[in-house]
Amino acid sequence: QVEKSCLHKSGKIIWVLLNVSLLSDVNGKPLHFIWQIQDISEQHEVEQLKNEFVSVVSHELRTPLTAIKGALEILATGILVDEPREAEQMLKIAVSNSERLLRLVNNILNLEILDSGKMRLNLELCDINIMVKKAMEIVQPIAQQKNMEISYSTLDVHNSKILADEETIIQVLTNLLSNSVKFSHAGTKVEIYTKMGDKEIIIAVKDYGKGIPADKLKTIFERFEQVDVSDARQNGGTGLGLAICKNIVEKHQGKIWIESTLDSGSTFYFTLPQ
Repeated sequence: QVEKSCLHKSGKIIWVLLNVSLLSDVNGKPLHFIWQIQDISEQHEVEQLKNEFVSVVSHELRTPLTAIKGALEILATGILVDEPREAEQMLKIAVSNSERLLRLVNNILNLEILDSGKMRLNLELCDINIMVKKAMEIVQPIAQQKNMEISYSTLDVHNSKILADEETIIQVLTNLLSNSVKFSHAGTKVEIYTKMGDKEIIIAVKDYGKGIPADKLKTIFERFEQVDVSDARQNGGTGLGLAICKNIVEKHQGKIWIESTLDSGSTFYFTLPQ
């Protein structure tokens, strides 16, 4: 058996599995070969994606684990016994990276559940205003640390009721809000507003941060896609939050997209049908 890449007549590169068998007569004299060619492009792509996923996850796990190990090793030596402030800082580093590690593991598990179709949405008649306010309460402490304001307004929304899974929509709102706060400059603001679309409610989260380059906009909702890796690590990002948002919104038959201008900020939009 041999795996080989070939040029298809369409001009596309495909992967094939070649099997060659020798057919002999009753006396063992070779008669001819039987060639079997199987297109394994899809399996090859899945395998490649799996390898890339394992590689990225391993790297993302190693970073916080290394920080935790380093901080605890310093504390274990006892050299900071008479330096309580420095010892406290080491503990904060360990705790912060432990929390990041937990977020990463939880996000990976959430994506696995969503992708496998095991998650069943508990659809109920919900009020978008209540869900937005709950998400704002969750993110407010992060915003206060950066002296940032989160504001909410509704534009011509005559009916705020939607059929949705409240818990997962609050998760989407929380992810988008915390993302905007984390990657915005201190002292700026984040605005969230809702408006009516065509038989749907449109929810928007607008920030005044760095913005996102045009070449990143198409892939921003993919797993482990990060605009600035150094920024993401500094802010505890895992590169999975937006992928989870996309999955949840699409399971609600909605759409999610982004508009962004460098140095001016970004606006994330998603829709929920009514």
